[in-house]
Amino acid sequence: MATLSRYALVAHLRAEPNQYILHFKNGALAAQGAGLAYWFLPLSASVAQVPVEDIETTFMVVERTADFQEVSVQITVRYRCEKPEESAKRVNFAIELARGTWQEEPLQKLASFWAQRAAAPARAVLTGMTVAEAAQSGAEALGRKVEAALRADAEITEMGLLTVSVHVVRVAPTAEVEKALQTPTREAIQTKADEATFVRRALAVEKERAIKENELNNQIELARKEEQLITQTGANALARVRHEAESERARAEGQAERDRIAADSMAHAVESKARAEAQGKQALWQVDIDAEARRLSLYENLPASVGAVLAAQQLAGKIQSINHLNVSPDLLGSSFTEMLRRVADK
Repeated sequence: MATLSRYALVAHLRAEPNQYILHFKNGALAAQGAGLAYWFLPLSASVAQVPVEDIETTFMVVERTADFQEVSVQITVRYRCEKPEESAKRVNFAIELARGTWQEEPLQKLASFWAQRAAAPARAVLTGMTVAEAAQSGAEALGRKVEAALRADAEITEMGLLTVSVHVVRVAPTAEVEKALQTPTREAIQTKADEATFVRRALAVEKERAIKENELNNQIELARKEEQLITQTGANALARVRHEAESERARAEGQAERDRIAADSMAHAVESKARAEAQGKQALWQVDIDAEARRLSLYENLPASVGAVLAAQQLAGKIQSINHLNVSPDLLGSSFTEMLRRVADK
């Protein structure tokens, strides 16, 4: 709003750039323009302040559709006072010079005006639609139709107003009808949700079955590997026992062979020793036999007396001790006589 300052009998007015001032003095238009600032005498002045910025107004329009269902339409109209002088003639924009505020509520009057002017084109559009069509796609079509109708409305032009834009926020049926309209969609959505739930459960069951099957396969595989492990362990143990038996048998055979070789060697050594000893003894015996033969050959040519002497000599060599010896004179005499004879013969 404009700013008013009173100083005794004069006053000062300062308006914003988006406020258009119409200053009347003694019933005649003395000054006009946006964003004015001037001094004046309040007692002889009348001031109107018309906004020239874009103004938005929102209102509800209640109409019936082609199938006789009531719908509520929320419409937002953006407009501008393109000709402030014409607007000020049709709507009271006068301000109180004591406070600088509007004497009436011009914007509310304009909102009612726009609602009245938009009702007719909205009714024309909605009566050609069913409630389902209006609720589903009526807002866009309604917005285009209402905007075109308002731009072509001569009454709006005569009031110095300009339609900037029209936006239909929502076309809403009654709560019961809206719920009924939502039911098929809700049921379809619920059906899809149920189907999704069933599919999810089926997938969960399938995944659980796959998991259990995988677990069973793992258990079977583990059991098979365990069986292989047991078989391999038994085979390894059997192979180890066989290897140990083979090793033991080889050791035993080797030891037996070594013992046999040692026994053969020992037997051969004993045999060789015995043969050597036998040969030695045989040689000694042969020497003794040869010596005895030579000795006997010598004894063959000896006289009996000499043989007796030698026999006595050998006997004396064999006897360790003689306790008693008897020598007769006849034996000695004959022996010496025979010896002396042999000496004389030689």
